[in-house]
Amino acid sequence: NKFQEFANTDRIWAIGSLHSSIDSFQSIKKYILSNFKNGDSLIFLGNVIGYNNQSKEIITDILNFRFNLMANFNLDHEDIVFLRGAQEEMFSKLLQLQIAPNPKEIVDWIFSHGVDQTLVSYNFEPDQFRDIATQGTIQISKLTSKLNKKVSEASGHKADKCPRAFHRC
Repeated sequence: NKFQEFANTDRIWAIGSLHSSIDSFQSIKKYILSNFKNGDSLIFLGNVIGYNNQSKEIITDILNFRFNLMANFNLDHEDIVFLRGAQEEMFSKLLQLQIAPNPKEIVDWIFSHGVDQTLVSYNFEPDQFRDIATQGTIQISKLTSKLNKKVSEASGHKADKCPRAFHRC
């Protein structure tokens, strides 16, 4: 479903682009936790990752925050919505680089827009992707498989393991 209707919601909290800034999120989280009430809902507006090398950490922190809110305020999963921003979309494309018609250009472009730092958070060097982008589908596929495996190993980070997280609504 591409649309989410908030039923019986008193207030909607919205969190905009965090770009992997853990410090900013800690401040926002503290404020929301001290002011959130029963009947409130929350929406993440996308661009949670990127530009800083703490993407993996912020996703984990956000998922823990989600579970905390759900437990303490008896929320359903529909009460907390994640929109996929440009950073999440670009990272998704990187995970599928082996099917790109022009992998080198895609890598250069998305890295110039901060996705290289998301790779660093998963312990990959951006130069690995720059170097492999010209070596053909099989070599690219081997590297993207390693990255997909690394993302899947982080609890909740892969969309199919946490169905409502970081999808477009």
